[in-house]
Amino acid sequence: LWSLKELGVKRVFASTAAGSLDPDLEPGEFVLLDQFLDFTKSRPSTFYEGEEGVYHVDMTEPYCPDLRNILLETAGELDIPVRPSGTYVCTEGPRFETAAEIQMFRQLSADVVGMTNVPESVLARELEMCYSAISVVTNFAAGISREKLTHEEVAEIMDENMKRLKSLLYSTIPRVPGERTCACKDALSGAKVEV
Repeated sequence: LWSLKELGVKRVFASTAAGSLDPDLEPGEFVLLDQFLDFTKSRPSTFYEGEEGVYHVDMTEPYCPDLRNILLETAGELDIPVRPSGTYVCTEGPRFETAAEIQMFRQLSADVVGMTNVPESVLARELEMCYSAISVVTNFAAGISREKLTHEEVAEIMDENMKRLKSLLYSTIPRVPGERTCACKDALSGAKVEV
């Protein structure tokens, strides 16, 4: 993300492969993320720490509301069904989650689970970039389905839905206005903690 910022990129559209924690949210469905739960353990999670101070950025809305709205409008016009909101739980990986972990995540109101998207969304906010993510449900999470989880299943479902995902993203990008009106662009304002 730092390299993208250096190149002048101000907005990022991301996609994730995700397992469903909801029996009614089936493989092949799209979820436009609006919240996340971070269960990662050892990933670098900030650009700002150390002698120069830290920044406590506001993550109340971790995904840019403006980009989310444009994605939703475009999906509607293209007749691509998208669940308009969802909470993504990010795990460390590379293993799949246990059935007990999935049960806990469901109790925490998570909708989908995966191993990407965090800390990317946090790092983008620290760089004052707009960030939006759409999850492609590729499988039911452990314990939701009694089938063995495999990477092959994830890759197969992702491949099957790549055309729709590309269509959505390619149609959304030209609709993004030049000027940003969201709070993402000012994320560091008032966030610095002097050490």
